[in-house]
Amino acid sequence: MASHHEQDKAQRNLFNHPTMVRDLLTGFVHEAWVEELDFTTLEKVNGHYVSDTLRERVDDLVWRVRHHGEWLYIYLLLEFQSRNDHWMALRLLVYIGLLYQDLIKTEKIPPHSQLPPVFPLVIYNGRPRWRAPMQLTELISQLPGPLQRYQPSLRYFLLDESRSADLARQLPGNSVARLIEIEEGASPQAIQAAVARLRMHLSGPEHDSLQRAFTVWLNRVILKRIEFPTGTVPEIENLQEVETMLADRIKQWERDFQKAGMQKGLEKGLEEGMQKGLEQGLEQGQALGQLQGQRRVLNRLLSSRFGPLPPRASERLDQATPEQLDHWADRLLEAQCLEEVFAD
Repeated sequence: MASHHEQDKAQRNLFNHPTMVRDLLTGFVHEAWVEELDFTTLEKVNGHYVSDTLRERVDDLVWRVRHHGEWLYIYLLLEFQSRNDHWMALRLLVYIGLLYQDLIKTEKIPPHSQLPPVFPLVIYNGRPRWRAPMQLTELISQLPGPLQRYQPSLRYFLLDESRSADLARQLPGNSVARLIEIEEGASPQAIQAAVARLRMHLSGPEHDSLQRAFTVWLNRVILKRIEFPTGTVPEIENLQEVETMLADRIKQWERDFQKAGMQKGLEKGLEEGMQKGLEQGLEQGQALGQLQGQRRVLNRLLSSRFGPLPPRASERLDQATPEQLDHWADRLLEAQCLEEVFAD
């Protein structure tokens, strides 16, 4: 199985494509300024920069796009972990500070000019609901009024994938929506359907690079979660192969499910049959034990009154029914001899 680092790298690689960044903003950031962006100017910025203390940021995704003729920087932070980061707002403050510092050092910003605006966006794919503060001011102790204005301020936008699945299904032509659908797929059938929609959406030759990135991501992340008969995941080359592979696996699962159902039914039938037979056997055994007890008691009573029983009388007792035994016991009280007890 691929390491977490390889899986994270495969997913980060998806957002190295401008189509993903555009679909992310237009599909999930419902703010008026998004409609004013010139996506023809969208370009990736080097996210590998070093602070004055030589601490590197190498995994960040930074893009920029023109907004009313001025550059707007999009700072993407993909959070692939199972729990919230309480200090996320502080982390972003530091990262954006490093970005500004790098823009100044590399003279991307003219001297004595203003810093460009930055839109910080966190993509979170963990299961627990994101509950970390989304504003830096929530992390700072409340101060008396005059001191409050000196505190740093920052707010970030959060895309919580598991809470965006319903919205994703309403965006048929959106690559990020397909990503979320596949990630949140509750069954192999749902994943296969989402992959089919993704393949149709990326069918043009202009999407070849993004198709390859999705194929790598599916190989290293999604297919690793699915159990295959061979125990290993075969390497796939394109999205069509993913569909075919999932379809074959679904058929195998259905056959296994049917076989398991038949086996379970057979086992249940045998178990119920054995239980019923045991219960009937116990009932019959109890009845037989009671009958034998009645015969022994009547034998002792007859022997006590009339002396040892002849073989014929003992034989009749051994073959008697419960009703006959009750009838003979009633006669025993008034009979003057053994023959009167057994008289027809």
